[in-house]
Amino acid sequence: MAKKRKNDTRLDPFATAVGTSSLDALLEQASAGDVIRMPAPSDPTRQITLICKVIPHADIESTTGVYGKNRRVQALLNEKSVSDILPAISDDGRNQHPALLWDQGDTSLVLAGSRRRMACILGNADYLVLSSSDFTEQDAKILAVSSDQYIAPSLWELGQAYQQTKNELIEQGKKGSYREIAAIEGVSHTAIADAIKAYEQIPANVIALYPTANHVGREVAKKLANAKERDCETFNQLVVDLASNNEINAITSDDKRAMEITKCLTAEPHMVVKREAVLENDFVSLQRNLKSGDVSIKINNKVMTDKRLDQLTKLLSAFN
Repeated sequence: MAKKRKNDTRLDPFATAVGTSSLDALLEQASAGDVIRMPAPSDPTRQITLICKVIPHADIESTTGVYGKNRRVQALLNEKSVSDILPAISDDGRNQHPALLWDQGDTSLVLAGSRRRMACILGNADYLVLSSSDFTEQDAKILAVSSDQYIAPSLWELGQAYQQTKNELIEQGKKGSYREIAAIEGVSHTAIADAIKAYEQIPANVIALYPTANHVGREVAKKLANAKERDCETFNQLVVDLASNNEINAITSDDKRAMEITKCLTAEPHMVVKREAVLENDFVSLQRNLKSGDVSIKINNKVMTDKRLDQLTKLLSAFN
């Protein structure tokens, strides 16, 4: 069957040379029943034996799960977040490039290919995988990071992963500072800070409002955090209202819908100035601002004669 454009990703972590070819190219040619050997991600001198198999669509959810430290939050995967690979996988009836699974008996954990897994589930397709029980926890951790090269996890998802790294550092008796995390993750400490703050300050139900989590970048995250801090109760009510807002949900462009969601959640509230009526009748309105104490006077022009205007002007000019 001819391979269709964008029927999932190559296994970026495996560009390591194997003989005269790359392991990535070797795995791409795998078909059900093949046995392949590859160097372990954590130790190139150790070999891992992989068996290529096809998991029927009906068995994907019951026989596979996703490795717990995978940086993609599985609850956020939907038709939009896998839209780049879903049509081709659905048409082909399976993913063309196999995912990597860690065989653990009755179930297998996806180490690389969780987006493919979700696309197969949504697209009523079978799941082509390379499975092995030879992986180790260290291999799994490496793959959890390197398998995200095709489409990077969102800022919020990275924040969750960096928070896990922070917790592990604290368990080891370290501070878990942004710089310590940055040294492990290989990114700047400011990127670590932005991601963790986004994860800590923005609830998951807010991220779920957006077409994909990647629509919440640094600037949007800061706006959302500020709006929530400014008036948490109003912000939370807006989140509830937006979840059932048919007008916004009907916007077909993902980018435009994301912009509208951000606009609704971060709009500055209209300040209602509270005033106390000191004098109120058909001709004169005298009010005092309860916050500032300022006084405003409104007089109907039908009763504002030249003589009265002159008297009022003299009275007001005496104020100092």
